[in-house]
Amino acid sequence: MRISINADYILRAMYELAVNKDGKPISISKIALNQHIPRKYLEKLFSSLKKSGIVKSTLGKNGGYTLADRPGDITMKQIIKSAEGQASIHNCNERRVNMSCELFDNCIFKDFWNKFNTHINDFLDSYTLADFLIENNSSQKNAN
Repeated sequence: MRISINADYILRAMYELAVNKDGKPISISKIALNQHIPRKYLEKLFSSLKKSGIVKSTLGKNGGYTLADRPGDITMKQIIKSAEGQASIHNCNERRVNMSCELFDNCIFKDFWNKFNTHINDFLDSYTLADFLIENNSSQKNAN
């Protein structure tokens, strides 16, 4: 099971926006530089974040991106879904709809996959960007 580089990059970019205390927009170039992410790649990811309503953009010389909500109101599920297109690891219903699973009605693993996805989605729904910031802040203090 793997989460793509999209999710890694998008979480790092969201971290940049979340720790921005002055509330001024941050440019993609600055985020890319700070997080060592290719700028063009980041532009594509921010397009999906904007469509998802997670970030807002400001045009102009001092333009860039800001969070659309407080970090406590943005869940990891929203962020990962924006990056990956979904937050499910294995989607039986989707496979049934597109006819790629002939065993759906008699599948012995269907309940397992559904429970697995439920646990993952419940965790991602309960874990916010603010939770990450709090944990990251605590671990940095303990390292010092």
